[in-house]
Amino acid sequence: MAANKHVFYAIGTGDLRIEVPHGESSTPIILKDVLHAPKMGLTIVSIDQICKAGNSVMFKDDICTIKNKDNKVIGIIPASTNGLYKVEHVHMAMVALECVELATLHRRLCHIAPDGVKVQWP
Repeated sequence: MAANKHVFYAIGTGDLRIEVPHGESSTPIILKDVLHAPKMGLTIVSIDQICKAGNSVMFKDDICTIKNKDNKVIGIIPASTNGLYKVEHVHMAMVALECVELATLHRRLCHIAPDGVKVQWP
């Protein structure tokens, strides 16, 4: 449930690659077994998931610093004016990278019910 009491349903789980900003560059992190809620308008990342990926996170002086298991800084995220640590990404156009049949999706999504695979787009 979001802060405005709107409910978003997770329709599955999987791995998610995020890009952690560090100045002009970024570092990819793979988060395991995250929830997929396609009707949510943004991606919210759990600090616990970043730590489970072998990293550490420190908040100090309105800066979030992420270090890898070798204690090397891989990300620095400043707090926004409302106190949230927000990362802006350039989004790709919504283009299907691969067309697959429903039976293939059923298998790829750990045999979720076919009706659960179908998504209604606005």
